[in-house]
Amino acid sequence: MPMYQALHSNADGFALTLAGAASHSFLSKERDEVRSYVGRMYCEHSFDLVNPRGLLTTDIAHLRCGSVTLTEMSYGADVIIDAGRLEHFYLVQIPVAGRAGLTLGGEHGVYGPGRASVQHPQVPLEMHWSGDCRKVVLRCDRAGFERFVEAFLGRPLRSHVRFEPWFDLASPLGARLVDQMQCAIAMVRNGARFEPCGANALLERHLENTMMTALLFLQPHDLSEELGRSIPAADPLPVRRVREYLHEHAHDPIDMADIGKVAGIPLRTLHHQFRQTLGVTPMQLLRDIRLERVRRELMAPGETTNVTQVAMHWGFEHLGRFALAYRQRFGETPRETLRRQR
Repeated sequence: MPMYQALHSNADGFALTLAGAASHSFLSKERDEVRSYVGRMYCEHSFDLVNPRGLLTTDIAHLRCGSVTLTEMSYGADVIIDAGRLEHFYLVQIPVAGRAGLTLGGEHGVYGPGRASVQHPQVPLEMHWSGDCRKVVLRCDRAGFERFVEAFLGRPLRSHVRFEPWFDLASPLGARLVDQMQCAIAMVRNGARFEPCGANALLERHLENTMMTALLFLQPHDLSEELGRSIPAADPLPVRRVREYLHEHAHDPIDMADIGKVAGIPLRTLHHQFRQTLGVTPMQLLRDIRLERVRRELMAPGETTNVTQVAMHWGFEHLGRFALAYRQRFGETPRETLRRQR
């Protein structure tokens, strides 16, 4: 199927948007300006209008937190893009409106809302966006993502991670991916009222971990079998080391790579050992420790202490989920804790 074949639109949209969360935006009708801007965000590429007389109305909003970038974008006209090999990043593209054509290594497909595509660095990529196509795009820097994978495996990668190219978002795993993205965007949206993602190190690390974990464990790839293999019985020493580290550094940005270094064993093994001995994962334990720190501050408040700022200080940017987790753990809402002290 040629890349210029007409794409028939789908009127149904997909409920995923960066509105209120993006830290950068870009609007342009100029072809060269658009190609240059998108090239800086991703990579050099060729960019052509299907109809040479077509009018671009490009609209891009994006936010970057560490190794992860989330972008919502549309071109407003049928366009053909040849990106070649991505080389330095992994890409997840989720159409939320319209239709898109995609050629990966010579294999072509057309998709729209309800289906995502996943590209790894070494497969040539061509795209056709319909005029009404709008996508939310997740970019993971290759170096950061592969360090993350190596921490789970406990060994260096010999090559890039080869993902399956298509992701059905109506499947249970696909629904979980969308849920993780919505939660990450909501965290940034809530935090943006106070400070941008890049200014909040706890938020930045959490968003990175959330997105890279979702990609690694929800989409099949050539390392899925190795990540799921049986794991040795628990040794309490790594668990004890990590538990002490989390208590001492709960106020710091902590990611899975940090935890892996402290443990001295592959993260998949550590996860298993944590569940065996403590019944939670390392990140769940970190969340519980931070909940305890929030409660401690609310029980000894200053004159200007408020729940939102204390929660955000400890990295809880999704305030609804924070309040639910707090109530489940302590049997009362954070506001009730604060009121009792005044």
